[in-house]
Amino acid sequence: MKPIIKLIAPLLLLAACEGAFRLGIWESMVKPESHAGTSVRVKRALTDASLRTLDFVTIGSSRPVYGIDHEALAKLAEEHGAVHANLSMPGSHWMTVDVLTDWLAQHRPALRGGIIATDLTTFMYPGNGAYELAIVAPFRRFADTATVTAHVPFQRDDLATWSGYSALYQYREDIQDYVRSPLERRKSLRWWRKHASTADVLQRNANESREMCEFGIEAVAACDRVDAAGGAAADGLRHQCRELRAALEGRPDYAALMRQNPLPPHLQQVRDNIRTRLRALNWQRPPVVVLMPLTGAWKEASPIGLHEWTLSVLQPLVDEGRIRVIDATDALAATPDAGCHDYFDFYHQNDNGRAALMQTLLPQLRSALYDTPSTGAVGG
Repeated sequence: MKPIIKLIAPLLLLAACEGAFRLGIWESMVKPESHAGTSVRVKRALTDASLRTLDFVTIGSSRPVYGIDHEALAKLAEEHGAVHANLSMPGSHWMTVDVLTDWLAQHRPALRGGIIATDLTTFMYPGNGAYELAIVAPFRRFADTATVTAHVPFQRDDLATWSGYSALYQYREDIQDYVRSPLERRKSLRWWRKHASTADVLQRNANESREMCEFGIEAVAACDRVDAAGGAAADGLRHQCRELRAALEGRPDYAALMRQNPLPPHLQQVRDNIRTRLRALNWQRPPVVVLMPLTGAWKEASPIGLHEWTLSVLQPLVDEGRIRVIDATDALAATPDAGCHDYFDFYHQNDNGRAALMQTLLPQLRSALYDTPSTGAVGG
């Protein structure tokens, strides 16, 4: 019997650890600055006893983190006797929308509606990379493994994808980081617990005053000016320039792909995943899909016909009355300087860009969230 016990005992211990991590035993120790750490703060704010009601939410990536005035939306909700929370988190893609809205349906069933703030580039791929598994980890149930792996399929040779099946594996690097620097981790955790109140997490704006007029944002060629410049500002943009140039070099033609019958499999999967999720949202009011502004550089580097493809994915849902769409893709493009005062990098709006967008966006959101429900046409 002893050899059997020696064989089984490690497996039982591993299974126990896996179960404990699935139940959230490590969440209180996750590195606060990480993707999972951000999600843990949001989750704790959503389950805080002080948040007695939750009526509307904003879900999205770092683009709405900086580009939408969350304080204005919270005030608008308050004027209508409601509560609006910002749940947008850097790196979020459609997997996060899937898992987070499922979590809300279970834990906040009285939710009335909300905003899904995205952009054209999220309609290119079913998933945005294995890193998003860390974003959804604190919110996911492991019964939804099929949902998660639809965005990030398991690949034996890609260890990052193993997190789709194992919570223990998901947090392995975070545990290693903690073991290397436990005092630093604890210090960071204490700071965040002191400074991240529920209101700070769910309703405060992320402020940024830097702008891009030194380099420009109108075309990928702006990266030539980044290359020629020195200093921290240019250094912080070099990674984005590599992404832009790579995207431009391999730029596909979606307009041509859309004419194929049947559609290429990856576009079918994108379309079907997005439509399935949006149709499944059982909110009292139709979700408002906001297409966030894109810089000229990203429009140049994006697939030909991407805008038309995106609208073709959404339009049937608009026709069914399932969603409303506010297309703000070009909302900041009409200024003489091509909006360089409105962004602090090639992706994200600064405070000025947020204010400029909200001049037109806030009245539309007021109508979509609080006026008599109606279907909404695709448009700005």
